Amino acid sequence: MLRVIQTAVLVVSGVIPSLLLAWNAPTHMVSGAIAYRLLQRESPATVEKLFALLERHPRYASRWRDDIERAPASHRTEMLFMLAAWWDVRRRDREYDRPQWHYIDFPFKPEGEPASIEAKPPHSVNILSALAENERVVRSGVPAEQRSIALAWLFHLVGDVHQPLHTAQMFTREYPDGDRGGNEICVRVAADRTPLNLHDLWDGLITSTNNVSRLRRIATKLRSQFSKTELTKLANSDPGAWAKESYAAAVEVAYQNGAVRGTPQGDHPDCRELNAAAVLPAGYAVRARNVADRRIVLASYRLAAQLGRMFGK
Repeated sequence: MLRVIQTAVLVVSGVIPSLLLAWNAPTHMVSGAIAYRLLQRESPATVEKLFALLERHPRYASRWRDDIERAPASHRTEMLFMLAAWWDVRRRDREYDRPQWHYIDFPFKPEGEPASIEAKPPHSVNILSALAENERVVRSGVPAEQRSIALAWLFHLVGDVHQPLHTAQMFTREYPDGDRGGNEICVRVAADRTPLNLHDLWDGLITSTNNVSRLRRIATKLRSQFSKTELTKLANSDPGAWAKESYAAAVEVAYQNGAVRGTPQGDHPDCRELNAAAVLPAGYAVRARNVADRRIVLASYRLAAQLGRMFGK
């Protein structure tokens, strides 16, 4: 259950040598693996088209190909999907990053907050505008390299928009300028655990391992855990609706309708410096994990469906 807290420790045997993982990299890789398996079963021709375009990505030859060739032959296409979903623009490829593309901060102001606390609307450039723009580029006639970059962004952003704290920002007396999707909130899952910020906790709920074999097993387990008929919202193909679903989960589960406020990080560069950070309510991690599991499976199915619509003709 508390595997979530291990996001601070990413030293695991059997890793891909060249990977330097971001906090939520394992979750994105799981999503890529599930989407690959769905498409491979339903539309192998679509998988071939996607592979051919991702081979034109500027990081394929310089980085991804080595990792792919280390994998067993039967897993290599799946590996490319996993790497594309993870693409580490924030650490290794910053020239390609667009920080505002990763989230949309729908405001949440809990009841009882004073009128002086102003809930600010989302920026006009956000994950929803980015999803629309990158789909437009993939469908356009621009050079293949540009289309491959946009395709990798789609892999990544469909995962991001299903993470509740990529879609909400809480405004309270403790966080009058907003909590930046939980990034300003320091918490502990238990009194004897190391503090971390609430956003990082949610980013690491699925797993913290960077062992590819384990990630593939997690993808298998999650896909079997939720049947397609059980995912009642699956038919909704509107990213705006996906974001609203995530926002509702953020309010109800991540923030517990305003009851979870943690300890403000303030001027401290890292939550780990706050040894007395607030402890989350009992059972929080279990409930959050259940939400995260369902959200990432929904993201995987929706990514596969979107790619099928775009490339399955």
